[in-house]
Amino acid sequence: MTAEETAVRYRFGGSARTGVLLGLGMRQSLPLVAGCVWLTLCLMVGAPLVGFAGPVAGAVVSFGRWHRTPLYDIAIPGVALVARRVRKRSVWRPCSLLTGPTDNDLPDALRGLRLLERDLDWTISTVPVGIVHDHTAGTVSVVVPVTASGFVVSSAGEQDALIAGWAGALGPFARAQCPVVRVVWQHWTHVAGMGDHRRFLAGLTRNGPTGVVDDYDALIDGQSPLSIGHDVLVTLTVDLRRVRSHRRNTLDAAATTLVEEARLFAGRLESAGATVGVPLSAVDVAHAVRARSDPARLARLDTLRRSLAAAVGKGTVEWGPMAVTGDWLHARVDGSWHRTFRVAVWPMLPVGADWLAPLLGVADATVLTTMVLEPVPVMQAAAQANRELTSIEADHAQKERHGFRLTARERRRQRDIEDREQELASGHPEFRHVGFVTVTAPTLDDLDDTAALVEQAAAQSMLDLRPLTARQVEGWVCSLPLGRNIRRGAWS
Repeated sequence: MTAEETAVRYRFGGSARTGVLLGLGMRQSLPLVAGCVWLTLCLMVGAPLVGFAGPVAGAVVSFGRWHRTPLYDIAIPGVALVARRVRKRSVWRPCSLLTGPTDNDLPDALRGLRLLERDLDWTISTVPVGIVHDHTAGTVSVVVPVTASGFVVSSAGEQDALIAGWAGALGPFARAQCPVVRVVWQHWTHVAGMGDHRRFLAGLTRNGPTGVVDDYDALIDGQSPLSIGHDVLVTLTVDLRRVRSHRRNTLDAAATTLVEEARLFAGRLESAGATVGVPLSAVDVAHAVRARSDPARLARLDTLRRSLAAAVGKGTVEWGPMAVTGDWLHARVDGSWHRTFRVAVWPMLPVGADWLAPLLGVADATVLTTMVLEPVPVMQAAAQANRELTSIEADHAQKERHGFRLTARERRRQRDIEDREQELASGHPEFRHVGFVTVTAPTLDDLDDTAALVEQAAAQSMLDLRPLTARQVEGWVCSLPLGRNIRRGAWS
């Protein structure tokens, strides 16, 4: 039997959640409840015609869709977006161009973030580490670069072994009272260009014939748009409330704990076959934020990092954007346009280890794929699975008593929860997860074309992408290595 025949197939559980009213979720039920309350109040005061508008409006908000997005999901951000336009505040610009970003000089989606730097121990030396402090959420984050060469060309059995090793590296985060509350994996596909090779040639003495040198330069110019870079950054986030300070400064204690967790995580990843670099400094984090916000400035940012920022040793200067505009289906940051999608439906069929290859291998496009993982302690996950299974069994029994048949989707959801309960009993940890895909382009027309290409690639990976309607600025922020992501209520 060959390795291809014994390859592991991976399954994703259903994303549907237990409803609170007739199978509907909390946010979808609220408009209906509000409409019924309005009808009741109008009947009490003798205005039945006005009252019937409440249930109708509630039904429209609960079940209506706009741009493939439920209306109840975009009602609040949509109202906020329209309010900013009415107040002529749809375009954000910094108050001052002479100082670095402060808490009051950042877009609302970035408000509360600070970029600090601490000299902390990493393996056998002390390195400058960039610490992202989110004092709004009470967290600190660190960013480490990760590479795992050879996965694409490995056999199916080798790929399964690598995935098992990476899963083992994540597993310890699901322990009780673990300070790490979030792990964010980001894969950035972009046009890398030939800048490094040009700098290498600039340091050489090129004494060949003029025609040969010109032909080689022309070859480099032709290959520059086709050179694709793949960068992976992993962001670890620690909750300050879970850090034992021992009478020390809480922020310093959290930074030390964060780097220690990152060091242990790096060791587990390297044992699994990956290569982990040192944590990014404040300068490197600022460069990554600016590069992902406006890739067209990548060459100038490289020059700036090697000169002014590196000489001064300050990474907090100008790490924020210069202009941000949010719209229903896109966000413009400086000179680039962004559109963020949420993975609404994961593969329904079993998939192989390389199932994401069509999406991650998109060429001629700047795409950033973000996977947010939140560890759930084993005991908490087991209790949640038991509650969901009990609720589903009660619903099924109620339907059978009244003569209603169970749908295939309902039966599959019950099997998924039973499988999850069995996996938890076997010792496999659980992670809440959500995926985002951010497409970046220099113009709005290019953004539409590239987004359509990326949606086709995602469909080949059996993913259903839905745009973050009215929340595109938040989507742009979740594509940055800052440890801040869209609130969990918007994941569903």
